[in-house]
Amino acid sequence: MTDLSFASATELIGLMRHRALSPQELMSHTLDRIGTSDATLNSVVALDPERALADAAALTARIARGEEPGPLAGLPVLVKDGEDARGFPTSRGTSAYRDNPPAAHDSIHVSRLRAAGALIIGKTNLPPLGAAVHTANDAFGVTRNPWNPDRSPGGSSGGAAAAVAAGLVALGTAGDGGGSTRIPAALCGIVGLKPSRGRIPQGPSGMPCWPQNVCLSGMARTVRDTALHLDVAAGHHPADPNSLPAPTASYRDSLDGPIRALRVGVMRTLGIAEPRPEMLRALERTADLLRDLGNSVRDEESALPGAVDFPAPFRMRQKALAHSRLLGVLDDFTARRADFEPWFADTLDDSRTLTPTDFAAYWAHRSQLNHWTARLFDQYDLLLMPTVPTTAWPAKGPDVATAVRRHTLPISYTSVFNDTGHPAISVPAGLGPDGLPCAVQVVAPHHREDLVLGAAQAIETAFGALRPPAFDTGS
Repeated sequence: MTDLSFASATELIGLMRHRALSPQELMSHTLDRIGTSDATLNSVVALDPERALADAAALTARIARGEEPGPLAGLPVLVKDGEDARGFPTSRGTSAYRDNPPAAHDSIHVSRLRAAGALIIGKTNLPPLGAAVHTANDAFGVTRNPWNPDRSPGGSSGGAAAAVAAGLVALGTAGDGGGSTRIPAALCGIVGLKPSRGRIPQGPSGMPCWPQNVCLSGMARTVRDTALHLDVAAGHHPADPNSLPAPTASYRDSLDGPIRALRVGVMRTLGIAEPRPEMLRALERTADLLRDLGNSVRDEESALPGAVDFPAPFRMRQKALAHSRLLGVLDDFTARRADFEPWFADTLDDSRTLTPTDFAAYWAHRSQLNHWTARLFDQYDLLLMPTVPTTAWPAKGPDVATAVRRHTLPISYTSVFNDTGHPAISVPAGLGPDGLPCAVQVVAPHHREDLVLGAAQAIETAFGALRPPAFDTGS
């Protein structure tokens, strides 16, 4: 018998398409699973069971009539609460917006999932405006990692990652502005793809993305489900002039063939990080695997531009992004600063001190990153590195000062590829001695999601999917 909690989205859709499972049956299971399991995690911040069951009943009737309901037909999906989903408030992870009225419309991303037959059932937690690598706020509290509730699922898509990893849903939406999809995926032992900049359109409402760092994404337990999500969500939309044209081939179909011989550069530190031994062991195992599959794999010790000034470039980057967030909420922040979390309000206030000289330095650094990655991709088809330097940190968040001193800053390996816009994926690569997931990150040239998905599929096939023991219901 199929374990519905940990069946992939692809498996669940197949069961429903062949009428071995109805959308109503899956929805009842999903709501029961959330009701019994999320008390530990606190990943879901809004849920409408009555509407979810009604939508599932209507879809069951459509399938019975022989209608074609779409590639995601009947799949329950949770939406990160930074995006609009019709009928649910958009809190953006802050007490300032907890009492927002329900959104009247879906974001472009969510509307595409709904049009493909997905059933949007609720929202997942995030830190205020996605501004942290752990998921906690004054509106809904702390979200916890299903592998160890004393640990964080990461952020900012921590609610989505925890829900998917614990088998509440097979697919959730996410977003990545500095690692916000890949970091939670790594800490929770699931797959997290940050697509190329513009691959999934943004808008028509929501936070402005002035530095063009944020990429919308999906959160899933398998690479094939990740590709399925991208097939549905990708493609130009006129409301986002920076969005890319629709791909000419299916990402999911591209996984059916073997990966061709590729040039892979293995990067251990980027000149700024000192990853824990278990992370390096996971990296070495993955490098050996790709070598055994016929790829050319060699070490690449090139350091990030500005590495000698670590952590100054990271501080400058985070301050610039905080200023972007400030612009997005400026009127509300000016009128009711006290409604925002105190630490977050202080961060927004601090961003006001940026000068034109600071902005010029930030953009100059990004230009250096673009040239650096361009040189790397003249030599390699893929880059392989850890996703994060450590396994999951405490649920209250990492000690940033200690992380800087020990060179274990959580965004060490991820934020650069938001700045450059390259596709990057985090894929599980076993467990560390603490029983927590380890992960590796694969990065490809611009617009080559097919390459990162293919490599991730090979890694997943070798190492297998992970299930947190406390939530594993067996089969």
